[in-house]
Amino acid sequence: MRFKSPLPFVTTTILLFLSFKPAVAEDWGVYRIVSASTPEFVLEAIGGVKEGAVVSIQKPSDMANQKWVVVPADDAVKVAAAADPSLVLTVDKGESRNGTLIVLAKDQGKPFQRWTLTKHENGSYSLIAKHAPEQGLDHFGGVREVGARIDLWTYMPTDVHLQWFIRPMAGSGVVEMKADTGPKYEPPAISREDILPGTTTQLSFNQSKIFPGTVRDVTVFVPAQYDGKRPACVYVKTDGFNPFEQKMLETMIATKEIPVTVGVFVRPGDLPAPLKGTVGRRNRDFEYDGISDNKVRFLIDELLPFIAKEYQLNLSTDGNDRCISGGSSGGIAAFTAAWHRPDAFSRVYAASGSWVAFRGGHEFPTMVRKFEAKPIRSFLTTATRDMENVAGDWYLLDLEMDKALKFSGYDYQFRVIDGRHVQGYAEHWREAMAYLWKGWPERVNAGPSAPRAQEVLIPGEGWQLVSEGLTKSTRGPAMNASGEVFFADTTANKLYRIGLDGKVSLFVDDAAHAHCVSVGVDGSVFTVSEKSDKLMKYDASGKGSVVMEGILGHSILARPDGSLYVTSNGDKPHGPGSVWLIKDGKKTEVDRGIKFATGMAYRPDQWLLSVGEGHSKWVYSYQIKDDGTLGNKERFFHLHVADWDDDAGPESLCYSLEGRQFIATRSGIQISADDGPTQIIIPVPDGSRVTGVAIGGPDKDILYAFCMNKIWKRKIRHHGIGAFTPWAKVTPNSL
Repeated sequence: MRFKSPLPFVTTTILLFLSFKPAVAEDWGVYRIVSASTPEFVLEAIGGVKEGAVVSIQKPSDMANQKWVVVPADDAVKVAAAADPSLVLTVDKGESRNGTLIVLAKDQGKPFQRWTLTKHENGSYSLIAKHAPEQGLDHFGGVREVGARIDLWTYMPTDVHLQWFIRPMAGSGVVEMKADTGPKYEPPAISREDILPGTTTQLSFNQSKIFPGTVRDVTVFVPAQYDGKRPACVYVKTDGFNPFEQKMLETMIATKEIPVTVGVFVRPGDLPAPLKGTVGRRNRDFEYDGISDNKVRFLIDELLPFIAKEYQLNLSTDGNDRCISGGSSGGIAAFTAAWHRPDAFSRVYAASGSWVAFRGGHEFPTMVRKFEAKPIRSFLTTATRDMENVAGDWYLLDLEMDKALKFSGYDYQFRVIDGRHVQGYAEHWREAMAYLWKGWPERVNAGPSAPRAQEVLIPGEGWQLVSEGLTKSTRGPAMNASGEVFFADTTANKLYRIGLDGKVSLFVDDAAHAHCVSVGVDGSVFTVSEKSDKLMKYDASGKGSVVMEGILGHSILARPDGSLYVTSNGDKPHGPGSVWLIKDGKKTEVDRGIKFATGMAYRPDQWLLSVGEGHSKWVYSYQIKDDGTLGNKERFFHLHVADWDDDAGPESLCYSLEGRQFIATRSGIQISADDGPTQIIIPVPDGSRVTGVAIGGPDKDILYAFCMNKIWKRKIRHHGIGAFTPWAKVTPNSL
């Protein structure tokens, strides 16, 4: 009996032209063809790449008979074996009856060797036979077995058995995946007598406050070359002690491939059982697969300072001098430590990293793509027969990490091993260390970031500290027509100004507990307060006057026509919040219902208003009507929420003249596309929550990030706007 999928996918028939050049297979790119009905299986030529081989499905591996190239041909495409592009997917004997087998055959240019591609909303394709346009490439019945029949069958748009994902392989520009094998590592020659043995000490560490009550084994390796005169480099292994690694450290220090390095081999903690006869709790998954900063804080705030003090070791605290490694959960723990604190660890070796959905690890490929690239050099491995369980497919997600790191321009190496989970860790350890430490003490630099980020960020222009300690709680910044930026220090009850010279100066000493600032068309500075019920107006000298009383406001936004928008949230911390229009001395509620209404910004073409929802992952969008009232409310802009946060925490908003929205959040400044999703995330150097964002400066191209008692700035390619900015056309920007 044949089963049909009920999924209602809308389809569009297209030809797949991917800028292929009809030359050699290396130019075409290499793909796996994955069954949509049974995604754990891929298309394979049974018995190898040879004429007459029957096509079926198999678990993914690194075998040549699972690698395909897709080449434009005869107003359609041909699907050829990557190892021998003269062999193509062929309908056996050119028949057109249901159930006809698919085989590899020499390319004769026949219609039964050509396919048109129909794309579905889920990203898959149906391969429709050119000689029989009512029939397509079929996984019969979605049978989850090796060797299941692949045949020709009547095409139906809703039949998932006729849908296939065509996925580029890691290093897909090279048929034999040479990008995965990498350059052959040749270790320097050295005599055994020149390798000096170091010393190891074991201890049990039970003093953690970050992981309270836990006990863990730690082994400390001190090389013979350590003299304490200068800070020693540090190697942290998350999976405990391995004599092999000690031997390799001794060898590579002797060959000078790595600097003098102290090794700290730490195991995950256990929570001992309190009662006789009960079993303790393993903390490995909690400590390692969770992607918060808990692990790195444990290392840099607790364990490493303890070891330095206990053994009187002079250990470097510079991330450029520290490397961290591990396999499986230990691999993602190593990368997570560097991700949160590249200033503490900038070199990472991760074998078969758990980039899977245990505790948010599956988010890493997305985070690598969206966040501004960090100064991390990494060496990653994966295995073709890696694990697969409820959390995901290790192998496929390792490939996703490879693609993400490449997409954002990271300094990294990736190796595909024909083996099982974490197989090859020891085999590639020395090669990994040689790569990670190459050029030391030169610093590890961040890559160029993803293409979208490059549209905004300027190479070499990083964050600079503007102020620290002068303020207590920076809020609600706004730019005036000349590029000066005004902001509130709510706790101190003051208003400050950042001049065109980049220096911070006091603007108003008693600011009615202002929470947010906006600058009007005439240069007046407007403020609202969540504590005072006064809406204030200040002239250029800082002289204030009351515009309106009886309104508690979180945020304020001056409009080009001289009116104002104010958000307020009453007495309840989670709303419902309101948006008010202040016009002609009157206040009108123009929206109600946002859980906690925060910052506001309007698009440069001045007909769309954005309002942040402070305890969620959303920014709302409204159409501004001619009279200033709001309509067509949409929960529109989707923010990234870090796994370790409960919500994105959007606080302050602004637009650039180029039409991109900048949002201050817990994760940093998020920059959204015009159609809603976050495309770029720019954290500040210390990873603090950003409470305010503005663009100012003499040329209106300085991005300011306000983080309570700190203010950061950096030059960008975009430019700031305000109520005084003339109407400007927005260029749509989508994914």
